[in-house]
Amino acid sequence: MNKNKVFGIVTRILFLISLPLINIIHTALNTYRGNVHILSTYIDINIPFEKIFILPYLSWFFYFMSVLVYFAIVDKKSYFRLLFSIIMGNLLCFVVYYFYPTTVPRPDVLGNDILSQLVRLTYKNDNPFNCFPSVHVLNALLASMYLFSYNKKIFARSVAVIAFILITLSTFFVKQHYTLDAVASSIIGISMYVLFTSDHIWSMHYIKKMVCFFLPGLDKKDYAKLD
Repeated sequence: MNKNKVFGIVTRILFLISLPLINIIHTALNTYRGNVHILSTYIDINIPFEKIFILPYLSWFFYFMSVLVYFAIVDKKSYFRLLFSIIMGNLLCFVVYYFYPTTVPRPDVLGNDILSQLVRLTYKNDNPFNCFPSVHVLNALLASMYLFSYNKKIFARSVAVIAFILITLSTFFVKQHYTLDAVASSIIGISMYVLFTSDHIWSMHYIKKMVCFFLPGLDKKDYAKLD
């Protein structure tokens, strides 16, 4: 691997700093601001609390970040499209959080086993707001759709499908989200995927300007690789 290719990969990976930066907004909104809504349905009432699902729940960050790093290495176009999809999808969620705050009541977690401790630690470090739509489901869905579309191997596609299903189910079983949270984030995720994988969208002049603003070192030849 030549130095220019390594430099390009490292540069792309550095753009991941944008994710913790926008997470500042998420943290600021994840507080009680009065008049919160509870979107529980009949389905949610009948979903039991299962602490074993804290494992796929906590694997969420590792999963979608791993997919981003994978694309940073193997395909620049997919990398930036996935990254922009996640950023814009998250920002849309934040707008909803601001105007329509929701919460999910949490159960008392008994026991001193490792799973119970992980659940309590998660509850302690994540306030029960910013629920609708679910960023957990959104990011997992986007990572899985891009991975499934790009990599035709059965193993990679199986990982994409299984990871999304387990992470989504985990949000229900550890009582972090309701089913409507997942539905809303799925709609946003699919919309972002269609938007950012559209060659017509990427060819628009204002999109080119936006990309060049965030990537000032990009010349015309480099931009063409994103089309």
